[in-house]
Amino acid sequence: MKDKQDAEVIVNRLLQILYKKHEDYGPLNIAGAPGGPMNGLRVRMYDKLARLNNLIDTGDTPNYESIEDTLIDLANYAIIGLLVQRGQWKGVTNEPIVEKVNHVKKSSSPERPTDSVSRQAKRASSNRFREVL
Repeated sequence: MKDKQDAEVIVNRLLQILYKKHEDYGPLNIAGAPGGPMNGLRVRMYDKLARLNNLIDTGDTPNYESIEDTLIDLANYAIIGLLVQRGQWKGVTNEPIVEKVNHVKKSSSPERPTDSVSRQAKRASSNRFREVL
């Protein structure tokens, strides 16, 4: 970062957008999401990452929201996720949410959630490339 004020401007803009969208959607779009609030956030974030990957991989110009808009949405979903995890989102219990894991993958280094998204995006890009050929 060149200047701390640049980051402050971005964070302030993130919060303005978060508050406005919260007024439009209300808290229940997150709290009442199918599969729970964290699952709803994961789906929304996955969709945004898939869109971002597609735009970057193909070099296409976005039809609607810009890449910056997508990054803003991802950052705000991360903020909402933190609020949900801390029990600070209306409609979510005050106890921190712990995701249930059905199975544990044995590995010397734990997989980051973005690893599976990156693999899926690479496969999707590879499949798109094959379709063009």
